[in-house]
Amino acid sequence: MAAALLAPPAFATPHPTYRIPPGNPFAAVPGARPEVYVYGMRNPYRFTFDAPTGDLYVADVGGTNHEEVDYLPRARIAGTNLGWHCFEGTLAFKPCAKIKYQKPAYQYPSGPDVVIGGFVVRTPDLPSLSGRYLYGQYETGLWTLGPQAAPPATNVSSAVTSVTSLGQDGAGHVYVTSYDGPLYRIGESAGALTVTKVGDFIIPTETQPVPGNPNALFVAEKRGMVFLRSNGVVSQYLDLRDLVRDEGYEEGLLGFVAAPDYATSRRAFAFYSNNAGDIQVDEFRGAVRSPLLTIPHPYADAHHGGMLAFGADGYLYLSTGDGDPRGDVRNNAQGLDSLLGKILRIDVSATTVDLRKPRLRPTVSKEQRVLRLHGVAAYASCNERCSVFASASARIGGRTYELTPTGTAARAGQRRRLKVALTASATRALKRALKRHRKITVRLKLRAEDPTGNATGTTRSVLVSR
Repeated sequence: MAAALLAPPAFATPHPTYRIPPGNPFAAVPGARPEVYVYGMRNPYRFTFDAPTGDLYVADVGGTNHEEVDYLPRARIAGTNLGWHCFEGTLAFKPCAKIKYQKPAYQYPSGPDVVIGGFVVRTPDLPSLSGRYLYGQYETGLWTLGPQAAPPATNVSSAVTSVTSLGQDGAGHVYVTSYDGPLYRIGESAGALTVTKVGDFIIPTETQPVPGNPNALFVAEKRGMVFLRSNGVVSQYLDLRDLVRDEGYEEGLLGFVAAPDYATSRRAFAFYSNNAGDIQVDEFRGAVRSPLLTIPHPYADAHHGGMLAFGADGYLYLSTGDGDPRGDVRNNAQGLDSLLGKILRIDVSATTVDLRKPRLRPTVSKEQRVLRLHGVAAYASCNERCSVFASASARIGGRTYELTPTGTAARAGQRRRLKVALTASATRALKRALKRHRKITVRLKLRAEDPTGNATGTTRSVLVSR
């Protein structure tokens, strides 16, 4: 529910990882989330800015009535209400107090043929579509609308099915991904679109250009993989599978974008459903992760939204679904206290990557009654939130016995007890050794890791006493 979200920070107050840009329309509104830029959407899976004009196009996936494409001229983007859940397209969906909302530029009946947002064509590769909005319909392929998404819609290719995204590289070449796996490049010959398969992936969800390399392309997969395709050669770029929950049809790695300064900073951003099912947005510099934003999403495994894009203003925009396929019963899309059902606008120019290792403070008795304890005990704390792991081994009679490792989470400064338990074989060997009055030492290893993956460790020796 909206009440479960964090209270909004004051206008321009630094967030741990981003700032609120000046001009965000609700930054000074009491109770509103200052990140909100556009609201009232069901599941805006894909949106785009038209570079020459700054106009915004949003494809909002419908429910039982209408799929819609929304057009917002640059001067009217900030603070616009697109109507959901009071309206689905132009149809009144639920009784609401009278609201002022922007009607869609185009709508068509809902069904399996869901809308997949694209972009206004500005590339010489597709001369016959210049100035038209090219988008996808999941089952029937590629379609176009006129300038400002004006109907009628025209089906320009049915060669690609199960459309998941449309994108371009830095040279303006057009690509389409399919849920079935192929990556296609779209061209034109004698006024007709051509579709050429240029790769195979596992449920690709998006392509994005690589700033500074016009012939390269990032390809994101739903399961949490990101690949770099450069001059036709594909290589692994990021493996986020341990972070990504990919159980639901609409879960997984949904968005990925490189920062405009990627050529020098190597910064990129990922939008995915995390292992708790919440929306997670992270910054990456190479493989170094810096969590940026977590949006609670406890109601369903659908309606995450999923798009990331940088505007001409240099700010990062992201789209979120309403989080609830049952018709947004919690009023997330209309509620300005919620980050769901929105396009958000944040300033990530001042983000920093935490490269500092946590300070681990261990307390370990040098001599312990290991048999009586059924293991080796230690206490540990960190100067920041961390996870602490402990493992141990004992050398007995020329053989090394590994004890059962353990781990725990700790708040900053919180002292936690860890016990590395004896295994049955280690217990038997230790009993025999102590009966023979042998001196046995257990080698204890402690390791602390903070939320961004920075780690530090230490080793202690524990003398086993009777």
